[in-house]
Amino acid sequence: MGMGRGRGFAAGAVLVTVFAVSNTRVAAGGSPAAPPVMTFTKDVPADGSENHVGPNEPSVTVDQSGLTYITWQGAHRPGNNGGTNTVSTSDGVHFQQLGATDTSSSQGGDVALATTSWPNPAQDTPVGPTGENGVFWGDLGSNTCGPLGFRASYTDNQGQTWKGAQDAGCQPFQIDRDWNAAYTPPQYRGGSQALSHTQVYDAYHDFGPSNVWVSRSTNGGVSWTMVQQSAIQPGSTGALTSFCNTYPGGVAVDQNGAHQGRVYVVWNTGDTGQNTTNGCNVTSGQPFDHIFLSYSDDGGSTWVTHAVFNDPCAPNPPAPPVNPTTCQDTSEGWTPVVVDDAGNVYVAFTWIDISKAHPEYDVYLEVSNDGGNTWNGGTIGPVLGAADHPGAPIDVSAGLPGTNYYPEIAAGGNGGFDVAWYHSDYVTQSGTLQKPAAQPGSAVWDVYVAQSLDAARNGPFTTSKVTTHPLYFGDICTIGIACGSAIPGTDWGPDRILLDNFGIAVGPDGGVRIAWTDVRDSWTSATNPPCQPGGSDDSNVGCQDGKQHVYFACQTSGAGVAGQQVTGCGLSQPAAATPETPYVPVLVLAAGIATALAGRRLARRRR
Repeated sequence: MGMGRGRGFAAGAVLVTVFAVSNTRVAAGGSPAAPPVMTFTKDVPADGSENHVGPNEPSVTVDQSGLTYITWQGAHRPGNNGGTNTVSTSDGVHFQQLGATDTSSSQGGDVALATTSWPNPAQDTPVGPTGENGVFWGDLGSNTCGPLGFRASYTDNQGQTWKGAQDAGCQPFQIDRDWNAAYTPPQYRGGSQALSHTQVYDAYHDFGPSNVWVSRSTNGGVSWTMVQQSAIQPGSTGALTSFCNTYPGGVAVDQNGAHQGRVYVVWNTGDTGQNTTNGCNVTSGQPFDHIFLSYSDDGGSTWVTHAVFNDPCAPNPPAPPVNPTTCQDTSEGWTPVVVDDAGNVYVAFTWIDISKAHPEYDVYLEVSNDGGNTWNGGTIGPVLGAADHPGAPIDVSAGLPGTNYYPEIAAGGNGGFDVAWYHSDYVTQSGTLQKPAAQPGSAVWDVYVAQSLDAARNGPFTTSKVTTHPLYFGDICTIGIACGSAIPGTDWGPDRILLDNFGIAVGPDGGVRIAWTDVRDSWTSATNPPCQPGGSDDSNVGCQDGKQHVYFACQTSGAGVAGQQVTGCGLSQPAAATPETPYVPVLVLAAGIATALAGRRLARRRR
C-alpha cells in the first residue's frame, strides 16, 4: 500500500506578518493583554505546483509528536484511493506523500481526520513502535448501503500504511458531511494500548428526516458498530425544531477537562413549519437561524440537547418566529465545535446582526463553561422542550470590516482559542430568504486567524493575516449542493469553487496549522490571460476551477493556544518517522459518483 514518489518541490520558509488588528475586548475583572501577532511560513501548495482540477476541502490534524497531516478530496495520485489524497509535514514547507488510506476506487467525498489523545497536551511526545500514536481517517463515499456512506481507516505508523479500511456508517437515506473526533482514556495514553483503547466518533446527517447521527468505534478503528446513534435528545427543543433540515457542524471530545470523555455534536437548522415547506434537506431555501449542541457521557448512547444560539427573530423555539422575514442565516460555513484543555466548549459561526447600524457577516463565538448546558451566561429552559436562552454571541471579527465566512476553530489551555476564516473587504448584503447576496468579481478573499488566550471569559482577540496573496476573487456561494447555477428569483451567487470548509489544528507546541482551497493561480501575473470571476464547481471546465490547489501555512511566532512561545513550525523534538521527501503528485479528476437524491458529483458533495 506504499506510494511511489515523484519529483521534488520546495518553497522557502519565509516569515510574514502582513496585517494585525486587536479587538477591544475586556474580560470580567480585568483587561488581559491581547496575544501578540502571529507570523507564518510562506503559504505553499501542499498538493504540488502544476495546474490541475480538483483539490479542495482539506482536513488537518496533528499527532502527539507534532507531525501535521493534511487530507483532501478531489484529486489523487495513481494507486491511491479514488478522489482523495493525504500528506504529512513537519516544517510547513516539505510534504511527504502518505500511503493509500482506502484502496476502494469509489471514494472521494468529504474527508476528516482525528488522532489518539496526547499524553501531554503541551509537549511533543516521541512516537514509539507499539501503538502509542494513531491517526484516524474518514471519507464520504460508496459502501454497501449505497452511493453515500461512511468509510474509515487508521494508521499506527504515521501514515506510511493504513489499516482497517471498511464501511463505518450507513443510513437508508444516505449520509452527508461527516466529521471525526477521538478520545483515549488517560491510563492508556502514550502506551502500547493507546490505539486499541481509543474511541472514535463520526458525526453526520441523512437526507430523509435529516437527523444527526453518530457512528462509533471503541477499539481504535479496528471495527465500527453499524447501529448508528441519534445525537438529538428526544422531545428536546432541538428535536422539535430540527426535523428535515440540519447542517451538522462537527464533533469534539473533552480530552482533559472537567467532563473528560464527554462527546459534543453540533448542528444548525431552521424553524418548525418552514423546514418542510421551504427548503427541506438539500435546497437550503430558508434561514438556518438556530444552533443546537448535544453531549453524551456514555460514549454516544444517550444525549442531552441544548440551544447554543437563536436568532432574535425566534426567541422561543420551537414556536414560530415572530417575523420570519427577519430571521438571519448562520450557514455561511459550518458551526464547528472544540473543547480546550480546561473543558471550556466553543462553537463558532457566521451571522449578520441586522440590529447594528452597519450590519455585516461576521464570525461569532458562543462559549460554555459548564460542559455545554449554558452559553455566554444564558439560561436553560425549565422543562424538556422549553427554549434555552443563550447569551449574546461574541463578535470575533468585529475589528475586520467586510465579509467573514467559513470559520474553522481550534482550542487548548484554559481559554486558548484560534479561529480562522475567509475575509473580503466587500460588505455582503442579506439577500433572498435572508441568505447572503452574491459578491461581485471585485471581491478578493484572504485567510485570517484570530486568537485569544482568554476566550472562555471574553478576553481580547488579536487578528493576523495568513495568506501572502489573495486566494480567490468573486462570489462565494454558501448554499451547498444547491450551488452551481443561478437560482431563478434569487440574488444568490452560483460560484462554489472554494466549496464549503477548510482545515485547522494546533500541535503540542500550541502553534496553529491551516490548509485551504486556493485558486490564486487564476489571476496572478503569470496567468495570461487571467481568469474571469465565476464558474461552477460542477462543470470542471471553468478557468478558476483549473487552478485549484490545497495551500498550507504553519505558525512560526506569537503565542500558542496554551500560552507557549511559538518559535517555529513543527516538532519540538524529532519524530520517529520516515524522513520526508518533497513531491509533486500526479493529479487527476475525482471519480464521479451520482446520487439519487441530488444528482451532484460526490467529490463536490456537501450538506
